[in-house]
Amino acid sequence: MSRDNYNYTQTNGPAQIGDVQSAIAAGAALGEPRSVPADCSNAGVFTVVPKDYKVEDLESFLPRPLRIEQDVTLQDADSFIAYAKEFMTGATLIFFDVEAEVFRAAFDYHELDKPSWNEHSASFKPRRSVEFETWMAANRKQMTQVDFARFLEENLPDIVEPPAAELLQVALTFEAKKSVEFSSGVRLANGQIQFQYDEVVRGTAQKGTIEIPEKFVLGVPIHVNGPAYRIEVRLRWRLQEGKVVFWYEVVRPHRYVEHALKEISQRIANETALPLLAGHIDE
Repeated sequence: MSRDNYNYTQTNGPAQIGDVQSAIAAGAALGEPRSVPADCSNAGVFTVVPKDYKVEDLESFLPRPLRIEQDVTLQDADSFIAYAKEFMTGATLIFFDVEAEVFRAAFDYHELDKPSWNEHSASFKPRRSVEFETWMAANRKQMTQVDFARFLEENLPDIVEPPAAELLQVALTFEAKKSVEFSSGVRLANGQIQFQYDEVVRGTAQKGTIEIPEKFVLGVPIHVNGPAYRIEVRLRWRLQEGKVVFWYEVVRPHRYVEHALKEISQRIANETALPLLAGHIDE
């Protein structure tokens, strides 16, 4: 194809070279490190790389970060309160997620007409105590006579009423009478349950009775390092072919959990003097 078929303009050589030099100078100027204006609350240092005109953040080359970017997980209320008091600002809020049972402090939260990156936070989830978890794990689960006796022995320190010595005697008696046949069980006026049993001793049939409290009271903390709560437990039983099956029911355990969490919430609010809101921050 002939060049005559094209319309083109020949560029002056020196002028073209001057344009290239101007472009190089402009690119070099773009690549110089620059700072965000001082009146910007999210000040930073950046540069524009000539290749693809990509903006590169130079914060990692500074002596220290421009703002705190940290999400801390604390393991007890004392640590959470201490951390909150150390880093709280005028924009700090604390949220309590009732469903997840998690406290979360947002230290650089939004202010009216002043949005924030919200990159510094701390969270705390109260841990259930071993004692409370142990009793809840076996709650409403049926146990044989011997298993129930051993459970009482292992967890006697958690029972404040009736006296531990009384329950220990019950447990030992049940273990000793594991081969007897129980014929009946009745509730007595004094709040005890009396079991009648038949036992063969040296070839002679003998009758006997065992009494056990119909209810007892635990004294255990709901959360680790928390105060102990008086928790009522009701004894349940059933006779099956001469054997007795036991289980117990913790009376409305959710109320103790709710009360314990409310006490923790009040303590955090009082000791930090920060607003505490029911809810959570969406990630």
